[in-house]
Amino acid sequence: MFWLIQDAHNFLHQFLPSPIALFRPYRFSAADLTRFPSTYINSALPVSSTEFNTIFHTFDVLSYNINNVASSTPSRIRLILRAIFSSGANIILLQETNEAWEKLLLDDAIALQYTHRYFHHPTEKDRAAGGIAILSRYRLKDISVLDFTRDISGSVFPALVCKVMIPLSLFDQEQKLYSEFPELLKESIISIGISNIHLRPPVNLDGTAWFDTARKTEPIRLAEVKRLIRRTAANSSLNGSTTLLPELDIIAGDYNEDNFGAALIYLDTLGYIDALQQYVPIRKETHQWPFMGGMWTLRKRLDHVLWRKEKHPLTSNESTKKRMYRLQCLGCGVVTGYETGASDHQPVLSRFGIVIN
Repeated sequence: MFWLIQDAHNFLHQFLPSPIALFRPYRFSAADLTRFPSTYINSALPVSSTEFNTIFHTFDVLSYNINNVASSTPSRIRLILRAIFSSGANIILLQETNEAWEKLLLDDAIALQYTHRYFHHPTEKDRAAGGIAILSRYRLKDISVLDFTRDISGSVFPALVCKVMIPLSLFDQEQKLYSEFPELLKESIISIGISNIHLRPPVNLDGTAWFDTARKTEPIRLAEVKRLIRRTAANSSLNGSTTLLPELDIIAGDYNEDNFGAALIYLDTLGYIDALQQYVPIRKETHQWPFMGGMWTLRKRLDHVLWRKEKHPLTSNESTKKRMYRLQCLGCGVVTGYETGASDHQPVLSRFGIVIN
């Protein structure tokens, strides 16, 4: 009975929009990120003025499930391409890509200097929505695709993992950087570990879904993120026990679960912070799905950007080994104007700062 009540409650939460949204509609665009820090004074983790003074570079990350079948509809293509490239993001993480989407994206990607790209397309044996891609203005290194379907029963999509390499010479406050830290070399590189994920959807393998399907598929999503961490983490031995040390700084994409899903809770225990929960009101969804032939709409928060404050050595040189850097999320929003007519998901845009001390 308890599970029945919980499943019904979760469904009604998706079914009925927040009454606050009727009086205070959510609005967000890339331009809102430029108003830091005053725009984000309600953040659960505000950035102090001291931290802001030590942020030497910022970069934006866009995560967007663009829907694999949307590549055949011109009106949807136009909106989706506009959402992606008008964001101005330095790093773009896409889910449900395919060969058609790669061709559609290529011209704008080249023109807008996304010179570093990687697309993983599903094969005939894979599910059509299993494509995943990254477009970056920074160099990519150690790109790998992790296929969870081989060893996790019920898993259907892979994850993409890589390092994004940002030269210090590109930093926004370059002059200040080298005046405060004269021992740094311009050829030094900041390495950011990123994973683009698409976890098991809350539907049955035949595409059907019931009240309890999200709950019953939740253990699969938890197993997927655990495997992701194990495959990418370093091991640390202390007092005879082995501890996983996560090396991914950002894990973003289509989590296919709401704020309090098992996968998100697990990552929270490892020190990851959900930028969506930091900055986006809980009333704002990232996914809309027509229900009962389009008579009603289900609204869910399925897309998330998780990040860690873990410190890393700035360089391996003896003279600079005491210098550390870490990430700080400066803002996040669900880009509005693409709720209908584009993908069933909505683009999530986040800004990160690199803090050096």
